[in-house]
Amino acid sequence: DGLYARAQARLAERIWPAYSLEEAKTLQNQHAGFIKTMWCGDLECEMKMKEEAGMTSRCIPFVQEQLGDTCAICGKPAHKMVYWGVAY
Repeated sequence: DGLYARAQARLAERIWPAYSLEEAKTLQNQHAGFIKTMWCGDLECEMKMKEEAGMTSRCIPFVQEQLGDTCAICGKPAHKMVYWGVAY
């Protein structure tokens, strides 16, 4: 009982918001969890996050929230929030 709730609570403790690519890289290096950012949806930004920060957007978002209006990677208008994690 409560296993899913405990797992979800522990996961929530390991997710940090980032408002720029540099902040995302720093948080990933310090905490090694998941980073949530706003994203424009461009493949070019996804590749930049993967190549520069070693993260991919294949993580499933649990909570959709607004972290700003611009993409944390390129500064273009953002369309959605994405959870980034380590690419395995």
